[in-house]
Amino acid sequence: MKKLLIFVGVIVVFCLYSIVSNEMELRAMATVEGREKVIREKYEDAVITAEKELEGYIISAFDVGGTPGHSVLEEHGYAVFKPIAEGKYDFKTYSIVVEKYRLVSGYLRIPDSEIDYDIYVCKKEGIEYLDVIRRDTYTGELLQHEKLYLDDSGIAIMKQDPVVWAWETKTTGYDAEGNPDDLW
Repeated sequence: MKKLLIFVGVIVVFCLYSIVSNEMELRAMATVEGREKVIREKYEDAVITAEKELEGYIISAFDVGGTPGHSVLEEHGYAVFKPIAEGKYDFKTYSIVVEKYRLVSGYLRIPDSEIDYDIYVCKKEGIEYLDVIRRDTYTGELLQHEKLYLDDSGIAIMKQDPVVWAWETKTTGYDAEGNPDDLW
């Protein structure tokens, strides 16, 4: 009987430790430092450079490389953190990481609303705005044409409208004088 009580006690302590540890981790992601720590689990020397909020989600743009002894070109990407409860976030997804002169893009679906957003992160110097053209792959019909101006964060967000099964997107960056840059 004594062994059973010890066994149950150990299980209870382990469960309480897991709950408290998980709670602390979710609260830690409410800070830039906490989110940066999560990103560094994948990219050792990542540094969050800007953030933007979208319907409670936090999009963190980050840089990788460019530090002494780092052998690759300076790169960048983004991570998305979803809200769990007041003051608590959980990691949702990473983007691919590319050279800083290239555009990073992806999408985010907001659960329950079934709204999709395109996320663009542009770190190339001199790019003022992105021209995004979306066409239906099968018919060639123009679905969406948006001009997305970049703020200091370098993060641009566009609601997908309308959504079809297959589409192609062409994105071109422009400087202040209207000169195009492919960014790919």
